[in-house]
Amino acid sequence: MSGTAMLWAGAAAVAVGVLAWILTRSGRRPAEPAAPRAAAKAPAAAPAVAPTPAAPSAPRETSPASPLQQVVALALDDATLAAGASLDSAATRLLLGASQELALIGNETRYTPRRPSLLPQLLEAVSDEDASLKALSRIISQDPQLTGDLLRTANSALYRVSGSPIESIERAAAMLGTQGLRSLISAALVKPLAGGDSGASGRFGEVTWEHSICSASAAEAWAARVQECDPFTAHLLGLMHGLGDVAVYRVMRDVTARQPDASSSALIAHALATQGAVTARRIAASWGLSDRTQEALEAQSAAAPSLEVTPLARALRFGRLAGAVVLLCRHKKLEEAQALPLLASAGFEGPQLERIWDRLVRAYVRP
Repeated sequence: MSGTAMLWAGAAAVAVGVLAWILTRSGRRPAEPAAPRAAAKAPAAAPAVAPTPAAPSAPRETSPASPLQQVVALALDDATLAAGASLDSAATRLLLGASQELALIGNETRYTPRRPSLLPQLLEAVSDEDASLKALSRIISQDPQLTGDLLRTANSALYRVSGSPIESIERAAAMLGTQGLRSLISAALVKPLAGGDSGASGRFGEVTWEHSICSASAAEAWAARVQECDPFTAHLLGLMHGLGDVAVYRVMRDVTARQPDASSSALIAHALATQGAVTARRIAASWGLSDRTQEALEAQSAAAPSLEVTPLARALRFGRLAGAVVLLCRHKKLEEAQALPLLASAGFEGPQLERIWDRLVRAYVRP
């Protein structure tokens, strides 16, 4: 697979720090000559003392970028963002002004993705524990794209367990199970909205969709094995967060187009960090998703009010981080050996972690 979804309101203030370097020059004033004696010659003038050179400034220490920041740098095709980028006062004012347009996402049609027509049926099927493989397979068989996606997924390293290829819908459906089919359908519904592979969002949409797919799979696995919350919902939220990121990107691209002097990459990166999750929540609300899914999305934002970290929110947090690590390994921006320590340092440990990571690597890094 080559690589998107929600939210209330709120814009976060962006802090701008300015560090001034002060260079000092030091010199020594010549001593006052003593009064000359009657027959003595005036002493020769003392040679000028060279100024003491200023000590070189110590380089500013910057903390390494997080995997999520590195994914944004990759999506925006701007390597400087991976080292951290600050905003000047003009860009900060522009970002604060753009928050008014971002707040409209979910309430007006220009930037709000339209809810897929099949989503209510899918959500209804998800809530029905008796929904059969046959019924879900019937939905898939009506769409050639879904059928192709199903067969490719069933033959991927994530599911395939034998050497013989899987060629029938029935066998592929049995391999994925109801959970796998629901996730497959939800991804197919959201993908066009996120601009994956092509569309108005270009490379940003492609990379964001790739991250969303990896995030959704990781969140689903963590929910099923560790958090004991609904795996399908965790999968859908992984896609929805990406949808929020794409919506923010489209708004900010238009904003920076009106301000050609603005540093667009840094501005968009800051907007994504502060507005991506809450924008996803607004989209989720406009689609009629539940309060708990909206809260799980908003909890991903550092700029959001302090919320209780529910099992669903934690599964999504793991999914987004693990999805970023997978993507960076896939694009040779990170060594695989660094992955598990990175996830563990973020508080994600336990006997299931290695098993989940191994599945993700086989599916996306070394398929």
